[in-house]
Amino acid sequence: GGVGKTTFCKKLYDHPLVMHHFYVRAWVTISQQYEVREMLLSILCCVTYISKEIYEKRDEELREQVYRSLKGKRYLIVLDDMWDTEAWDDLKRTFSDDKNGSRVMLTSRLRDIAVHACQDTSPHSMRCLSIHESWELLSSKIFVDEPCPMELLTIGKQIACKCQGLPLAL
Repeated sequence: GGVGKTTFCKKLYDHPLVMHHFYVRAWVTISQQYEVREMLLSILCCVTYISKEIYEKRDEELREQVYRSLKGKRYLIVLDDMWDTEAWDDLKRTFSDDKNGSRVMLTSRLRDIAVHACQDTSPHSMRCLSIHESWELLSSKIFVDEPCPMELLTIGKQIACKCQGLPLAL
């Protein structure tokens, strides 16, 4: 982790053009020990008004409510940090495919999950930063309005190198 998958997706998700393009948007963070019920409730909270009675419904009823809430609408659902193909298999039939430009975007540190989820397209892989890019990012965060002092240049570049190209470590 730490290569920037969630940050990248969050920037896309919050971009004004994306916000305008999709009528419904939902962001769901999936834990390693996921529960289908919690994922369905998270989606419902983002896409529609939910009442207290919703918490009494069975999982299949929740699944149907998510499906109905998305049906006919152009939606973007982000499933962040998926660890298991089973989580995708449990959710995929919940998403209506109206051929209207709706999208489900998922992040995972495991390429096999992305390949499993999008069998008709190639998943996008994030790369680590080069040593030069790492130093540029680090120095821009520390020295916002001024250049790095010469006496800190060597140690700064060593720190950037030790972060192994992971933006989150910087």
